[in-house]
Amino acid sequence: MSKEKTLMDFVKQAKSQIQEVDIVEVGALINEGYQVLDVREPAEFLSGTIEGALNVPRGILEPAADRQNPGHREELMDRDKKWLLLCASSGRSAMAAAVLQEMGFTNIKNINGGMNAWKAALLPVTKPEQ
Repeated sequence: MSKEKTLMDFVKQAKSQIQEVDIVEVGALINEGYQVLDVREPAEFLSGTIEGALNVPRGILEPAADRQNPGHREELMDRDKKWLLLCASSGRSAMAAAVLQEMGFTNIKNINGGMNAWKAALLPVTKPEQ
């Protein structure tokens, strides 16, 4: 009988397949053309995020990024667009980054530590308009 997997097993597996960046690198990457993709839930996103972030919650990421899905998001159709993935602590965004890579995205980086690390470093937080 196989061992039951935990959330952290999935996060560790995802992190082994993706590239992560520290929060101190985010500003330079944004200047290089990367955009933040915040995969937190809408209430989390509205409580504060990184300037210019796009919110696509983790739970609807695959349909939003699927070119064959009639409900896809146009912002996610360019597989070469540069994305920095963000969630609260970097677990959900790591899993999202791994999935996006499997879907053909070529410029995906995960923000290690997520919004918790961003806030702990006292970096600027913006509240999106509702």
